[in-house]
Amino acid sequence: MAENDQTQEKNQEPTQRRLEKAREDGDILSSKEMFVFATSATGLLVLTVLGFFANGLLDMWGSLFTFSHPEELLKAKSFNSWQSFKLVILGAAVFAIPCFAGVILIQTVVGGGLSFSSKALGFKWNKLDPIKGLGRIFSIKGLVELVKSIAKVVFLTGIVVIFIWFALPNIIYLSAGLLKQSLEILYQLLLAFIFTLVFLLFLIGVGDYLWSRHTWMQKLRMSRQDLKDESKESEGSPEVKARMRRMQMEASQRAAENAQAIDNVRDATVVITNPTHFAVALKYEPNENDVPIILALGKGPAALRIIEQAETNSVSIVQSPLLARALFYTGHIGNAVSEQLYSAVASILAYVYQLERGVDAVLQDPEIPSDLIFDEFGKLAKE
Repeated sequence: MAENDQTQEKNQEPTQRRLEKAREDGDILSSKEMFVFATSATGLLVLTVLGFFANGLLDMWGSLFTFSHPEELLKAKSFNSWQSFKLVILGAAVFAIPCFAGVILIQTVVGGGLSFSSKALGFKWNKLDPIKGLGRIFSIKGLVELVKSIAKVVFLTGIVVIFIWFALPNIIYLSAGLLKQSLEILYQLLLAFIFTLVFLLFLIGVGDYLWSRHTWMQKLRMSRQDLKDESKESEGSPEVKARMRRMQMEASQRAAENAQAIDNVRDATVVITNPTHFAVALKYEPNENDVPIILALGKGPAALRIIEQAETNSVSIVQSPLLARALFYTGHIGNAVSEQLYSAVASILAYVYQLERGVDAVLQDPEIPSDLIFDEFGKLAKE
């Protein structure tokens, strides 16, 4: 029982496969505070850039309230309202698009890349369950989030109060200066204020990221049994692996036999070819065997090696496509040829013996039984 409990305890770090599966399910690492930091930092950057165009923007906005004659007021009111609306929309886009890009960038950094999951987009009916919703609100995680939010609000409020306290003398005397100087001072204070907040939000975001990563990794931890199941799923059961090893050994043995068989071609009596796709080497010694024996057979590159070996050792090569395919698909290395092909093979051997004696013989196409006529793919030819 103790061993089983230890096996079920989730104290193992998640594997790469487990992390990838979580991403496929839409369960990715994210940090809300890092998103807040990304939005604030991008907003600060946009605000800083807009400062270089402040004069032009103010002139554009001021032109909307300028008219030369009271009679133009009604006409200017409708036209300038539309112009101001477009200007506001443009300003919102100037802030919204970079902020959206900043959030995407920070998620890429925090989550280790972007991830799009159809499972995450699917509608979950259990989200509508009010009981489960209350359970999430009053859970330990909900309490932790509440404490974090309250602490963040109190901390940032304190920072704002301190900043305003030190900046208050400059703010009080703004009305005593020129409008342009006052706007410049206000702009500088605003940038310093936002920069301070962004820096603090960055520190908060880093802390939230570390905590979020810790809880996310804890949630994905695996037991020893999970590791075994994953290994079995990825690599297969022991029976399947044993079968694969057996098949590999058999393939290796066949490859070794074929290599040895090609070396034995030098002892062959004749090699029957198709002319290059198939090759079968036969040996017939009346004093040793009653029937011809297959020394080697091959298809494609193996057939070319057999032919090359036969030419090197001056072994007779005879082209007989139908017989070569029949011998290839019915024979095995080291075995006698099929009994149904005795007559066809005998005619080939007779032709070879005549050539060796110097007789000017003509090869007649051997007769192949209709049920042993194969095409190059090993299928029986239709009558």
